[in-house]
Amino acid sequence: MKKTTTPLYFLLIVMVLTTHFSFGQWNPNTAINTPVIRANSNQIDLRMIKDGKGGTFIAWKDYRVGLPDIYIQRLDSMGNRMWDTSGVPICTNPADQSTPAIISDGSGGAIVGFSDWRSGIERDVYAQRVDSTGAIQWTLDGVGVATKPVREHNEKLVSDGAGGAIVIFEQQVGGQWDIWAQRISHTGVILWTAGGIPVCTVNANRQNPKVQSDGKGGVYVTWQDFRNLTDYNIYAQRISGSGALLWGNNAIEICNAPGAQTDAKIDPDSTSGGVFIAWIDKRNGIDYDIYAQRVDSTGTSLWTNDGVPVCTATGNQSASDIMANPRVNGFIATWKDDRAGNYDIYAQKIDMNGNQVWAANGVPICTSAYDQLNPNILDDHADGAIIVWQDSSFVDWNVKSQRISGNGMVQWTANGENVCTATGHQTSPKDCVDGKGGAIYAWQDTRITGLSDIYAHHLYSDGTPNMGIKENYVNAEITTFPNPFSDNFTLTINLLADEKVTVTALDVLGQQVPMFISNPLIQQKGKHTIYISTDNTDVPNGIYFVKITGTGWLKTMKVLKG
Repeated sequence: MKKTTTPLYFLLIVMVLTTHFSFGQWNPNTAINTPVIRANSNQIDLRMIKDGKGGTFIAWKDYRVGLPDIYIQRLDSMGNRMWDTSGVPICTNPADQSTPAIISDGSGGAIVGFSDWRSGIERDVYAQRVDSTGAIQWTLDGVGVATKPVREHNEKLVSDGAGGAIVIFEQQVGGQWDIWAQRISHTGVILWTAGGIPVCTVNANRQNPKVQSDGKGGVYVTWQDFRNLTDYNIYAQRISGSGALLWGNNAIEICNAPGAQTDAKIDPDSTSGGVFIAWIDKRNGIDYDIYAQRVDSTGTSLWTNDGVPVCTATGNQSASDIMANPRVNGFIATWKDDRAGNYDIYAQKIDMNGNQVWAANGVPICTSAYDQLNPNILDDHADGAIIVWQDSSFVDWNVKSQRISGNGMVQWTANGENVCTATGHQTSPKDCVDGKGGAIYAWQDTRITGLSDIYAHHLYSDGTPNMGIKENYVNAEITTFPNPFSDNFTLTINLLADEKVTVTALDVLGQQVPMFISNPLIQQKGKHTIYISTDNTDVPNGIYFVKITGTGWLKTMKVLKG
């Protein structure tokens, strides 16, 4: 029998291409995951946003020293905790702090709002800014946004487009709730009337605001409103960057159908410059359905009066969330649904004309036995969405996720990919985009002591877990010409997002060779042309490799000189 051997140079090439893998803190094992914070007592009520570099900011309410404080942590794209492993304190005033809210400051950092009882009289609203390194930027323990002798809490934030924030909050006077607004600059200066401005001047109980930037320095706000003294309806307002009520003192009516309309959600409509608003609706008098409306920038409703149906199946549909972007050409909604007798997760796409695009009353995302709760939805970097939820195994709660395409087809394992399968309960999952079509997840987790810590996980766009640098997960379009080459060739990299990318040339032994590379480091999104030359060098003819290394990915291009 003829004996075959593998050439030494081939083995060396394989070693070059397979030994470069490095591992960050992302643990691909869904029973282990990546800890964000493990401290005494409970860490709960987390909020998260992308950090613009493939990672995430996570803020939470923390009971480690008794009364709750507010902390924040940053994870990079590899899952490494970038700041102190205990997190950065946003506010540790001895009083009670709760309900964190978080947005980007537009400069690599974040602004965190929270409710605070330091006055000893009632809750107030405070805010703090932290930069990309974790350094506190404003007054220690935060700047007072609303510090009146009445209760202010449940704050929501949007960027003001200038490094600051517009803060929307609930205010209670004499047992009645109302909704107010304030703007704070990037330096922590209050810009509107002290105490804020009401979003509507009609005397009524108003609660549960949701917010969306108008892209022009102002904010859209929607809420449930009891002005008819019978049941809640949905109203909305647009406030300019100077604090003007652009849709009038009375705001605009979104839905005044019979029965209660509650729990409104809002997302941008890039075509009209307005918003999509969806809500839970009991107009049928029997159970809860989901309806929606499209509103342009002037406050004109573009669909049927009182909204179009998103889902009117039997049973209750609730806990909805929506996601819109120009690629979707409408919006995608998800919700929990008990049409089958226990809660499942469904989704539906609504087009720009208010039509249901997928199967009537939605497509199933997860219909496993037992309940699925708390769905959240985000952009999949294409025309679909990624959805995460809390999933019951009967014994405890875990976390699962699914990706759905623009044509309503699930892309990952039926009934979802596992995000966390650890012992104990995993609840209240949140997610944010990784900038490359995947998602970063975080949740409350009782696996160790029965008290809540916070853990995280990352899935790529194909539903596989992050295991460090991954071949074929490339955030760029890359070509070489000519190949073979004689003395020089051109490498073209069309980088799909801002990130650090390095270029090196290797021989078959994995050793760097003295080729001239015109631009060995790029960091900005866009097309980059790089000239690589062997002129005036002793590089002989043969096989070489160009190694392009991004954040969490690597691509090797074989080139032949001859």
